[in-house]
Amino acid sequence: MTHPQPGHRTGRPGPIQLPPPSPGIVGREPELEQLDALREHLREHPRIVVLTGVGGVGKTALAVHWLTTRRDAFPDGVLYTSFASGADDDGPESPGIALHGFLAALGIPNSDIPARTAERVALFRALTTGHTFALLLDNAAFAAQVRTLLPSASTAFVLVTSRSQLSGLGLDGADIVPVEPLGKNAARTLLASRAGAGRLDADPSAARQLLRACGGLPLTIAVVGARLRARPERNIAREVRGRGAGVGGPHKAVFDASYDSLTPAAAQIYRLCGVLPGTHIALDALAHLLATPADGIDDRIEELVEANLLSDHGEVVSRHDVVRDDARTRYEREMTPEDHSATLLAFTRWHLDRVLAADELIHPFRPRFATLGEPAARIFADRDLAIRWWRRDHQVIRAVTRDAAAQGWDSEVWQLCEGSWGFFLHNRDYEPFLALTTLGIASARRCGLPLVEARLRSQLGFALDQLGRLEEADAQHAVALEIGERENDGPTLATAVSRLARAARRRGDLEQALQLYRRSAELHAEIGRPRGVALARRRRGELLIELNRDQEAAAELTAAADTMAEAGDANQHARAVTALARLHDRHGRYDHARSRLVDALRVVRALDSPYYTAEILAVLADLETRHDDLDQAHEHRAEARLLYARLGDPRAAELTDQED
Repeated sequence: MTHPQPGHRTGRPGPIQLPPPSPGIVGREPELEQLDALREHLREHPRIVVLTGVGGVGKTALAVHWLTTRRDAFPDGVLYTSFASGADDDGPESPGIALHGFLAALGIPNSDIPARTAERVALFRALTTGHTFALLLDNAAFAAQVRTLLPSASTAFVLVTSRSQLSGLGLDGADIVPVEPLGKNAARTLLASRAGAGRLDADPSAARQLLRACGGLPLTIAVVGARLRARPERNIAREVRGRGAGVGGPHKAVFDASYDSLTPAAAQIYRLCGVLPGTHIALDALAHLLATPADGIDDRIEELVEANLLSDHGEVVSRHDVVRDDARTRYEREMTPEDHSATLLAFTRWHLDRVLAADELIHPFRPRFATLGEPAARIFADRDLAIRWWRRDHQVIRAVTRDAAAQGWDSEVWQLCEGSWGFFLHNRDYEPFLALTTLGIASARRCGLPLVEARLRSQLGFALDQLGRLEEADAQHAVALEIGERENDGPTLATAVSRLARAARRRGDLEQALQLYRRSAELHAEIGRPRGVALARRRRGELLIELNRDQEAAAELTAAADTMAEAGDANQHARAVTALARLHDRHGRYDHARSRLVDALRVVRALDSPYYTAEILAVLADLETRHDDLDQAHEHRAEARLLYARLGDPRAAELTDQED
């Protein structure tokens, strides 16, 4: 099998996955020069460099700055992943998930990415052999995490950040570059820039004491500088007295001073931000936990932002890992375990309500086991807002689900997983969806809900099927079917049979798939679900086109389109019309076929559905290519390829091959 090659050798730019660089890198010239020297020194194995130092010393900022300013040295791309501590952070749960992200970024179709980590390692190393690229592994805790991700290319540069020296990587030839606290001059420059012009000149002696107290750590300097800038009347000598003697290290001392200066209301929010899962926190979620209107916490948030304890991103706030650790310690010191559990449960249920409301708006046609306590429109004004919320908070939703699973809140877990289906259908975020649905299946079993378990297994099987993992998909569908038969539940049986039909189609057994889709339609008809019947008939119609049974195909697809139009399901109506357009073209009606596809494209664009938009664009491009409308075909295929690539869908590589 031939895989796409990364980077400049194909004429396409290599992927750049770096986070945005931090402003104000000061005093790091020696480390930058050392990194430059290590990069230029040739060797037989990939260069591995570990930037090591205490939390808050600026390891990640240094690494991102160096790689950003040296991007031209890595024409085949810069890959990034984070092993930030804690299951709720925005990082991979395992090296295997990190490898999946690397391979997808390098253009490997999801269907070609192996299920086993060892096989992913082998593919990654084979794919990158002979290429010049960089790899940033951020916040690594163990040498084994890094070793699994090492490429084989001697031209690769692997940059690792860690609070540990990861001395075990010495066996792999790693160079250890300590990142020390800033020197006096650099620390003073940074503090002066953060505190404001002239602030340090007013009392040089107190400024020197304050800098000693900060310990040369950029994070603590930033916190102190923000506090001084926010309080222009506060003299530096008072700041020094306020922060005490520094017992417990620079971080603790600076955070003591910042925390003590907060109003009680702001301090309460600060503590909360230490225990809530996720990469960021929505302001309306905080307001809910505090039982106050959303605009009632604006002043408290501004106070924390001014103190450099939170970062403001409009509707959400985030916090540095070191800040989170301090806030968590203070929360646990002042709150009982029962209070802690109640807070996390309230946070989980707030997100659950929104997941269920969003799912009803994004995919309103499917019956659900989970029930929402209030109308979805009271939570989101419309479907667009629901999608925007999911896209903004999808990492937080997953962190909340993992945290709920760790707490043993099984009822919340399976509902969160079932409610993820609508967003997944339109956005196809495969890897996290697989991981969370697996959690949901276990929770449903513990709750003694076999039909919920069957629903989630069906969802899992669908995703596995799309990734080409057919044996795993078949196993999930078989269990769902067995549950449906045991429980004598019509909807479960109908869905399971439809999924088995899809699997048969993927294996190339089209006649078996036709029979199974016919049986699925019959089962849906028996339980009075016309939409389910229409779905099965549309899928039969698509198969009949492949078998050149056009008259039968037209009947199935027309019936499906009519039912979907009557049900108001614009997306599924567009998919039926898309298949009908292929028949029109086959029978010499190109203009009519293209017009129907353009209309369908307009519909799915309005639904903000990247997956189905890409699907229609790809069909439209094929149609235009066959009729020598090459400029339009190239434009539509390029857009489809971009959408599929963003979703991590294997069709991106297929479209690339068609262009080549």
